[in-house]
Parts: sequence; C-alpha cells; structure tokens
Amino acid sequence: MFANNKINFVILTFAGILFTSCVETLIFVSVHPDGHYTMNFISKGDSTDVFNNDFPHPAGLDWNTHVTKEKRDDDDIWIMSTKGIITNSYIFTSRNDSLTVLQHPIQIIKKDGYFATHYILQNLFKGRQVYRKYPAFGKSLQESDSDSTRWLDEAFYYICSHGLKDLQNDPSTTIDNELAERVENHIHNTLARVSQKALFDELDNKQSFIEQMLKPFSRDLPIGYSTLLSNATDVYEEELELTSDLQDDQFEYRVLLPGVITSTNADTISGDTLKWSFGLQDYINDDYVIEAASVVYSPQRIQATVLITAGLFLIILFLVYKRRK
Repeated sequence: MFANNKINFVILTFAGILFTSCVETLIFVSVHPDGHYTMNFISKGDSTDVFNNDFPHPAGLDWNTHVTKEKRDDDDIWIMSTKGIITNSYIFTSRNDSLTVLQHPIQIIKKDGYFATHYILQNLFKGRQVYRKYPAFGKSLQESDSDSTRWLDEAFYYICSHGLKDLQNDPSTTIDNELAERVENHIHNTLARVSQKALFDELDNKQSFIEQMLKPFSRDLPIGYSTLLSNATDVYEEELELTSDLQDDQFEYRVLLPGVITSTNADTISGDTLKWSFGLQDYINDDYVIEAASVVYSPQRIQATVLITAGLFLIILFLVYKRRK
C-alpha cells in the first residue's frame, strides 16, 4: 500500500531504492491473420515485487491469470502468468482512479488490400519524465551509490508544490493566489536550508512535517489546510514510489506477426519472432516505443492478375496483328 499521513513517505521510497528486488517480465504478443491478437504476461520474482502495483497484469473477464511458486533454498520465486485475446486497441493502467498511472497502450492495425494485407503493431511505454520532475532522483537511480539522499528536498518540493497547485485548482480549497505563492516559496526555502539527513529524520511523519513548515501562516491559512495539502501530495508520492519500484524490473518483449516483416525497431530477430529487452532506464524520461510491421501477400490474386494481364496483352497483340493484315 502507498504511504498515508502516518507512514513515512521517505522510508517507503528510500527503502525501495536500497532493497529493490528484480522482477523479470516476459510479454508475448501473437497477432492472428484476422487482426485479433493474443497477449501473454509472465512475471517472475519474489512475492513483494511480483504482486505490487509497479507493473500490474491486466484483469477482467477477457483475462486468465495463473500463479505458481517455485521453492528455493534462500527465497521462494513466484510466477504470475496472465493471458487474453484482444480485438482492438488496449490501454493498460496500474489503477483507474490514479492521476499518475503507468500506461502502456498497444495498438494493432490491419489494413486489407487487394494484393496484400498489412499489419502494424505499436506498443508505447509512457516515459516517467523523472529528469523533468526531480533530476537528482533520476541521477541517484543511475549511480552505484544508490543510498544517496541528495534528491530528498528536490523530490519533496515537487510533491508539495504540485499538491498546492491542485488545491488552488479546486474552488473548495483555493486560497488567495498571493498567499499560495508565499507558501510555495516558503516551502522551497525551508527545504533548501534543511540538510538531507535532517530532512530524512524530519519526514518521519509527512503531515506533521508539513504542519511545521506552514506554522508561519497559521493565522492566514484555513483550519486544517496542512491536512488538505498532505492528502493532496499522496498521488505524487505514489508516482515517485512507483518509479522507484520499477528501477530493477526487466522486460523482454516478443512479437509474432503474420507474413513478412517489412519494418521494426526490434533489438533482435530470431526466426519469425521479434525481440526487445529493456528496463526503466529506457523510459525513465521519454516514451519507449515498440514498433513492427509486416505484410501478407495473396498469391492467388497476384497470379490471377498476371494471367488476366497477360491474356489482355495477347488479345491486344492479336487485334493489332489482324488490323495490319
């Protein structure tokens, strides 16, 4: 579960960086000649990471999920497999009620022609935009010294400032714009003065820390405003935690298309199977796009057209010959 007002925001995210476990997920897409396609998700790892919300398997009437466990001496390995048949475009999201869901929409297009049928596949993993939101956190994910806390003030300021903006956009919680700007500047200056270690200690209780920061405005702000701001930051806290959970997840993506491959950005091609391998670093900022296209020709129609064309050509030659004679 994601952090609430009584759970340490930093402990959850920071512990995720220190004690991440790797989950390997295989995604296999098999496109049928009629345009329908089968998707199979197989995730393998420990129970904590397989069943969290960083990369959830799809669920519903169209999906079948099967869970097994492999006994190991050190720790059990869990395997979750989900399979379904899809008839149109599909957008996979971690939670429908979240403003910061992880999205990876897939689209299969079938274009019927007289001589050939074209198939186009595109699956997009939306970029996390980490370096646009909290660059220091992004840098910590790439450093071997991953226990650094240098990103705390930057990340917490992003969370608080966006929570404040959400409150301002809601008529029921809005305050004077000048006061809101002063509050945001005060939060920024306060976080800039606090050492990273002290900030880590202070964030033992998020709401209490926010109350302390807003004390200079206690006479100007509505009663309970610190609670409102703390609640408004939850969704952005969730977004940061989700990104942290994804850092050691690895994906292998395989595609089987009908016919002959005409274009693709696959890493490798093995027989008739296209393969991609990627992780969070590939979409930590920008989108990671999987693309492939193929074509299936119709030999019967091509042969019929050739025969008809040849027949017409012979008829024309015969008529020209008759006219000249």
